[in-house]
Amino acid sequence: MESINLQNRNAMNSPTPQKITRNTYEECQIELKKICGNAYKIISHKDIIREGFLGFGKKRQVEVEYIVNDTGLNSAADFEKNRQDFLRNIQSTTGASNYQAIISKAQLNDISKKLDTLSSMMVGKFDELSTLQTTDVHPNILKISEMLADNEFTKEYILEIENKIKSEFSLDEIEDFEKIQMAVVDWIGESILISKEQVFRPPHVIVLVGPTGVGKTTTIAKLAAQKILQARREDKPRPAIRFIVADITRVAAEEQLTRYGETLEIKVDKASKSGDIKKCYEDCKDVTDIIFIDTGGYSPNDSENIARLKKNLLIDGINFDICLAVTASTRPKDLRNIIQNFELFGFNSVIVTKCDETSQYGNIISVLSEKRKSISFMTNGQNTAKDITKANVIDFLIRLKGFDIDREHIEEKFGE
Repeated sequence: MESINLQNRNAMNSPTPQKITRNTYEECQIELKKICGNAYKIISHKDIIREGFLGFGKKRQVEVEYIVNDTGLNSAADFEKNRQDFLRNIQSTTGASNYQAIISKAQLNDISKKLDTLSSMMVGKFDELSTLQTTDVHPNILKISEMLADNEFTKEYILEIENKIKSEFSLDEIEDFEKIQMAVVDWIGESILISKEQVFRPPHVIVLVGPTGVGKTTTIAKLAAQKILQARREDKPRPAIRFIVADITRVAAEEQLTRYGETLEIKVDKASKSGDIKKCYEDCKDVTDIIFIDTGGYSPNDSENIARLKKNLLIDGINFDICLAVTASTRPKDLRNIIQNFELFGFNSVIVTKCDETSQYGNIISVLSEKRKSISFMTNGQNTAKDITKANVIDFLIRLKGFDIDREHIEEKFGE
């Protein structure tokens, strides 16, 4: 414990820039809080790649460069704590019997009163400093932050953008709002990860997982309809498709997918217990191009059923393409929880559903960027054949509320 305290004191007293590396920018901030409280300022940050053993297992991390204030006090509360520690140390170091001989009670009270007065003065100074730190931000940075907040980006994402502006623009350049705005739109676009289409040996087995009510069943029908239409547009044979219902928690799930199957002329199988998925797969694998598996919707906190579903998907010889479905309006906190609890499936991409139910996507962009998760499809509306599109950066950027989007620029930068 003493070595840790010594390390912290050295960090607090160092006037030179220092660096800290963690897995995410947020983790760097948390660690800096532990070491320095509020008495630090981030100068810059960047992504770095750590090489694993013998060059294997590369890992992306974030390196933050910062400087530390040399006051040693971060707030009035810190000052008061130090005052109390001072008074206790006098008594503890002198001993109870010698205490009155060295310093009288009257003298102690006098010291305490003077420290109280100084403490009150310091509260005002700390409050004044806090106000200055809050207001001493360039109006253009404040405007960008407000625009990001209107689009429901997370506080962590907005802070990262603010720091990026401060580190990459000079004071003169910050005066040019249009230049800053264009850069911010580019940064947002660069933070959106789009899933690359992978090639799977037939049959391509696509599994949708996710919470209750996100529209997994409807999304499967949309994906199937898209595959059929794509083959028709490219003048190719219609793909042989099979639906498997593995949702035993919702009575209407099989009926709903059966209706879609009848419309699209696709056979539907039911996997109601462990082992049924493998049996269905073995029965149709030689005559099928694509198999879609509809799973049960569970609360992200329902670890027991999620683990059971994962166990049912542990089948030798089947290479599952697993996608996590989430709604576009999911709150950041809930989205983080969903990703964490469905992480055990090792999903390859995220499908953002019900995009017609919201007009802001900052929550989705923020959290998926933070978690380094890619997006494969976006769905909206109820038209099974049309209301699904492959995810692309431009669709997200043109929906940014309040931003003056240079369409020609973003199409040139982010177009296929």
